Amino acid sequence: MPNIIDVIDEDSLYFEIKKSKFIKNNKIVKFDIPFSICDLSNIDNYIVRLKDDYSDLIELMEKEIMHKPSKESSIKRQIIEIEEAIKNNNKIRIWTTHKEINSYMMLLYICNYFSNKDCDLYVLFSDELDDEFYSPSCMNEHELEELSKLEHKLTKEEIQEYNSIWKQIINTNSDMRIMENNNVKCVSFDYYNDTILDLLKELREVKTIKLVARLMANIYFSDIFLTYLIYRLIKKGIIIVTKKEKRLWESTIKINNNIKV
Repeated sequence: MPNIIDVIDEDSLYFEIKKSKFIKNNKIVKFDIPFSICDLSNIDNYIVRLKDDYSDLIELMEKEIMHKPSKESSIKRQIIEIEEAIKNNNKIRIWTTHKEINSYMMLLYICNYFSNKDCDLYVLFSDELDDEFYSPSCMNEHELEELSKLEHKLTKEEIQEYNSIWKQIINTNSDMRIMENNNVKCVSFDYYNDTILDLLKELREVKTIKLVARLMANIYFSDIFLTYLIYRLIKKGIIIVTKKEKRLWESTIKINNNIKV
């Protein structure tokens, strides 16, 4: 059996794979890059950065999870590791899904980068095992082992198709990117406003964290990013804080009925 390079995008999946018994000594390459929101204009130089519009998000992350994200990240190490693996005829296996944007865009980027190189790329889509598995990162060891049996070798035509999708995304300067109906969609910050406000209207007056939890049932974004979208509506006065706590997650919020949306 050839040596395998597992390409992933989240810490939770990394730790689950590392401790698993069905994967032995595989090299893991992790793209912990927020492809959904970062500026991709300099990615040909292996650099991605948070857009200037996300200064509020950085501030929010410091307050909510005591972590200040880096404004700029390099993906050169990851690419070098994959290139080295290709030289050694290793098997490149990408763990992703049709539902979660960051890992799917990781797949698109890799197909774009290696579209003109002679290499074999394999992919595993978590939702092909079970539609409820919106990401490999939400699966346990047994589920991941079952998913590994569904790996699919990408044809040259498929790689070129993913490459074309990547190029279309690069040429669209949008606030954020989401997955909708198994496809990438470039949208504005306000795209989920109606969804957020309709649910908050139903819940009436709740802690932010409860609203976020309900939203995550249908929107596959991180909790901190959904909090950020709510935070933007608070700054606009559309949502008001009725009971302020140290963290926005614990604060109680409701719709401002004095403002027409």
